[in-house]
Amino acid sequence: MTLKNCLVYRDGNFVRMDLNIEKGVFVERSSEPTIDGTGYYVMPGFVDSHAHVIGTGHKYGYVNLENVHSIEELLKILSEQNHEPIIAGGWSEEKLGTRPTRQLLDRLEKPVLLVRRCGHVAVANTSLMKLVGKWREDGIFKEEELETLRKGLPSREDEKFFKIGQERFLMHGVTFVHSDDLHGLNWKSLKEILQSSKMRIFEKVYFSSTTELENFDDFGQISDRVIVKAVKLFVDGSVGGRTAWLSLPYADDPSNLGMKLIDEVDLEKFATLCERKNVQLCVHAIGDEAVHTVAKVFRTHPNHRVIHAQLIREEDLLPLKESFFSIQPHFAFEDRHLIESMLPKNLKALRYPFLMLFQRGFKIAFSTDAPVSPEDPKYVIESAMRLGFTKRQAIELYTVAGARMAGLNNLGEIKTNFLADFCLYEKNPLDLGEDPVAVYVAGELVHEK
Repeated sequence: MTLKNCLVYRDGNFVRMDLNIEKGVFVERSSEPTIDGTGYYVMPGFVDSHAHVIGTGHKYGYVNLENVHSIEELLKILSEQNHEPIIAGGWSEEKLGTRPTRQLLDRLEKPVLLVRRCGHVAVANTSLMKLVGKWREDGIFKEEELETLRKGLPSREDEKFFKIGQERFLMHGVTFVHSDDLHGLNWKSLKEILQSSKMRIFEKVYFSSTTELENFDDFGQISDRVIVKAVKLFVDGSVGGRTAWLSLPYADDPSNLGMKLIDEVDLEKFATLCERKNVQLCVHAIGDEAVHTVAKVFRTHPNHRVIHAQLIREEDLLPLKESFFSIQPHFAFEDRHLIESMLPKNLKALRYPFLMLFQRGFKIAFSTDAPVSPEDPKYVIESAMRLGFTKRQAIELYTVAGARMAGLNNLGEIKTNFLADFCLYEKNPLDLGEDPVAVYVAGELVHEK
């Protein structure tokens, strides 16, 4: 295929040229069919270095509460649902003014599960807990308890939700997602879903023990667009859920340091085993104590990945110099009220130091963490520019940097011999106003507006 006379993004500018694709790769010679691309802008496909495709499908397939601002409105929306169980997500205490309780949800006569915006905390009513055979007096489930609860939910429809999530990413020009979907889902089912993916997936697989990891034999390429090449672990939770692991107690909860979900010894075992299996260890760490634990292990285990890293002590920067970082610039603004109201004032940690990491030469790439935040790259790029990144830097950190983080050195740019993942726009995409009208992966049209 040859796109004639289009405007191709190169090094921060657009160059008028013909774009030639053959067997899924950009080539120098022209190829049939020939398409008139006059007036179209061409960008490389965006690479989201950390998100949840099925979780994003849940956001649009379940009940979305992210714009609900009162308990009364929440109850009204839930009472209007005609299916069960009712699963809803996206709420936060900041918008509702309080946390929903089991007693409140018991007013509804159906099983109800409300997952907080961060995905680390949920509230269930009595009917839901009876349905899955799990009980907590307050109905609040966090971290691993929440994962266990999810496994008991009926009618998961994960394939449907994957397709919904996939379309949401593609419509915004995201052609490659480093995904993390093994939440309450067995690997056999997820593998079947992934094999039909239209976009590229770098899947991070979760294990509860090194024995499980030792016995896992499916690392590698499972389709022409999906590779399983990483392990995901959680050291802590989220600031908003008060489960991020801090060195000092939360300002509004003096007895709470958050949650430690794995210790240094076990993390070291995972890192050693991942290196033996030649896969990347991707560690969720938000609080300064969690990042400190990762730094102690990653000091001697380079080229693994820290996800989030929102609170970092200066002393931990050098041990993490050879690590990768999947970061979310928008969290610096979304979490501002949390920083001010929940973090201890005397916490000796750098807060959301994403620009500083980049300026000091750390290996970072952008991501949305969707469905926690919008899956739209424009939202992330605008936030990055507010932090001080240039537009060109932000685009590169959302394309080529994410590809490099997955070990792909021939993706994320429009160059000869690079994989032909690209998007067509009718208007200049650098104005950050429009979604693409067509999206291609490996030279194949996978989404059309």
